Amino acid sequence: MRSLGVLLVAAGAALAAEPITGPVAGYVTGQSAPELRAIVGVPGALRFGDRLALPDGITRLRLAPRQGYALAERGNAPMAALVLAAGGVDHLTPLEGAMVSADWVAFSARGGAAVLYSAAAGRLQVVTGLPDSPVVATEIDAAAFGDTPVAAALDENAALVAVASRGAAWVVPKSGAPRLVLSGQRIVSLAVAVNGRDLAVADAGAEAIQVVVNAASTPEARVLASGLTDLAEIFPGADGATLYAAAGTVLRVDMASGSAESFAADAPAVELVALASADTFLFSARPGSPGWIFCREGSAGRVVFIPADSGGRRQPARGGVR
Repeated sequence: MRSLGVLLVAAGAALAAEPITGPVAGYVTGQSAPELRAIVGVPGALRFGDRLALPDGITRLRLAPRQGYALAERGNAPMAALVLAAGGVDHLTPLEGAMVSADWVAFSARGGAAVLYSAAAGRLQVVTGLPDSPVVATEIDAAAFGDTPVAAALDENAALVAVASRGAAWVVPKSGAPRLVLSGQRIVSLAVAVNGRDLAVADAGAEAIQVVVNAASTPEARVLASGLTDLAEIFPGADGATLYAAAGTVLRVDMASGSAESFAADAPAVELVALASADTFLFSARPGSPGWIFCREGSAGRVVFIPADSGGRRQPARGGVR
């Protein structure tokens, strides 16, 4: 751990909480308040834990995919990485040079890098080395896109960085102007494939997902899947061969053929919050209501129900388009 990390465990009783027994599948965090809860248990026997104690001064949390940490806003201080372990808070690592707040944050698939966007500052920041050795690698002028950025995606090393407005998607090189790779109708989400070369674009206006092959070098766009109503968010599968989508239901889309397998539940899939295990997503959760999780089991998939807790749980914060 970095020397800048504040070891909260050593800080003592100020952050004391009831110990969590059993495996931790992930966490949920409030959108309008700094609230954090663990999802405890195994599929078929999951529950939402009690609110966890947080360091003073945190005003907002955004969970990274695989949920080893969350980015924390702390008033007028730069953002920090709140590192999580064993169902609780482990330490806090400041992001030196980072903006103090962001309108939205987009993470890489495993959470090693992120794009931060602030309309007030008129810029985006690319942060690498998350969570314990963060560096602001790139500053991007938001005016370079000619319209309001609404989404971004990047690989773990930020070799491929993509940004989208509602009507277009660009690749941002390490130097020089952003390059337009796709025009759209109402883009809602981006995802960089595991290979680090291909970019998936979810266009809710066109009810389609497109793939831009070799997006940073010789971009070539093709429609992967169409006729997707209620398209909200996409996320790359860990095997590199699949793409997951929240489109009313959870869809698992084959990246080669575009064929889609649907996993229905008694609640709509409105988001994809990537939990601790690969290809496991919280896809529906409302205040005071049950939650629903999709998890991959071998080559199959399964939808799992989580009963509502009694603590008035808030809707979890999402890690993509805001």
